[in-house]
Amino acid sequence: MNSNTHINVSLKKGDYLAPKYQTCDYGNLLIGLTEYNTPLETGIWHFHENPMISFVLYGSNIEFRKGKVVTRNAGSTNFYNSHEIHKNIYKSFPSKHISIELEQKFLKQYNYKESEIEYAIQQNQNTPITFINLMSELEHSDSQSSSTVEMLFLEFMEKSFNLKNINKFPYWMKTVEELLNDRWNENISLTELAHLCNIHPTTISKNFRKYFQYTYGEYTRRLKVIGSLNYLRSSQYSITEIAYLCGFSDHSHFTRVFKSIIGYLPKDYSKV
Repeated sequence: MNSNTHINVSLKKGDYLAPKYQTCDYGNLLIGLTEYNTPLETGIWHFHENPMISFVLYGSNIEFRKGKVVTRNAGSTNFYNSHEIHKNIYKSFPSKHISIELEQKFLKQYNYKESEIEYAIQQNQNTPITFINLMSELEHSDSQSSSTVEMLFLEFMEKSFNLKNINKFPYWMKTVEELLNDRWNENISLTELAHLCNIHPTTISKNFRKYFQYTYGEYTRRLKVIGSLNYLRSSQYSITEIAYLCGFSDHSHFTRVFKSIIGYLPKDYSKV
């Protein structure tokens, strides 16, 4: 089909345009894995009847919607309102996405608005981890998966709402946030961080969890794990090399932390 043809295809719950996909319906929530493994013509205008969140596990595509053209690369997350028209043109293969569809009755049950879901995604840096945890649950589905998936999503929403808006951070905490994200693969000591921000170490210690919801160690380890994801998709580096590139002390430390946060061993994630 011509990629410029304006046909608004309506996709019901669990329906996707991808040539290969897998879904698991947990009632009010549906998790989907979509794959584009070989080049094919894409770019069909469509909308989903349910609001949906989509995470790019690997690959990339160009997206058209709301008068905007956006390149979606690995690690990016997008929210689609119900009936929001868009199209995606895939340029990079293979590409794989994880999505979660939300029934309207789920939103009503927990008193969520679609705009609040979108806000949560924009606020929370742990979105990639949440979606990979959801994918792990999909692949190891059992009698407890429905409750587990719902709890993972509700926990994500709660943490997102409790996060402080960075625009409301004190000036020095904004600097902390920027430094840690810019130098995510380094091991910056509290003393060095305080010196760079021109603030007393105790001030950072007392306020860190208030603004980031994690201890300093937990937050920086999560940044390192998220940063390692693209390395793991490459065959260029060994697990040991990736561990050092991402600032872990050794292979076993990286493996232990990665498994505790992501739910996969690094070697297994690289095969996903």
